[in-house]
Amino acid sequence: MLGNLINVGAIAFGCLIGRLFGNRLKENYRQSAIKAGGLALLLLGMQMALQVNHFIQLLLSLVIGSLLGEALDIDGAMERFGKRVEDKLAAGSDGFSKAFVYATLLFCIGPMSIMGSLQGGLQGEYSILVTKAVLDGIFAAVLTVTMGIGVLGSAVTTGIYQGAIVLGARWVEQYLTDSMITEMTAVGGVLILAIGFNMLEIKEFKTANMLPSLLLICLLVGLWQ
Repeated sequence: MLGNLINVGAIAFGCLIGRLFGNRLKENYRQSAIKAGGLALLLLGMQMALQVNHFIQLLLSLVIGSLLGEALDIDGAMERFGKRVEDKLAAGSDGFSKAFVYATLLFCIGPMSIMGSLQGGLQGEYSILVTKAVLDGIFAAVLTVTMGIGVLGSAVTTGIYQGAIVLGARWVEQYLTDSMITEMTAVGGVLILAIGFNMLEIKEFKTANMLPSLLLICLLVGLWQ
């Protein structure tokens, strides 16, 4: 669990730095920061997405997963949860729920989150999660500057998500193959690309509704194998 706690602490620390300095930045500086962050996410997403080996399975998982997510209204549920937290905290920020959703997806999607948690649970080794903590801390600071304190809520959801994988690592390992992880990485890259497009206001995607795609790609790859 140590690696997971370090990761959560890095996100919280990044939010603190972003909060301390964000209020001192003029709007044009904030816009520059969010554009830089969006471009970085596009690059990260493309790097991950280009690892795909089974394009048809990826396409099917994204289409079917998005339909399931739309039916379940996952994006709406996360937005409503974020707004409830905002009301209880009296955060006074219109973008609280949006920042919470974006940051949660960013920090939880990707191979480092899954592989790092599995590594910690199976081997007691936390090098992947510590590396991820550095990256997450930087993005947390940037997102807090540009989107607000709602990013801090993602530290809790990231801790719960990764903690569950750490605790269930020995059970999960027997079902996940290298091919599944590779294709899950590619799908995660597409979702991160969508977040980048949202940040740059190029096109608005309900990225949370695409989350079932991460599970579907594992199922489709398993059936193919």
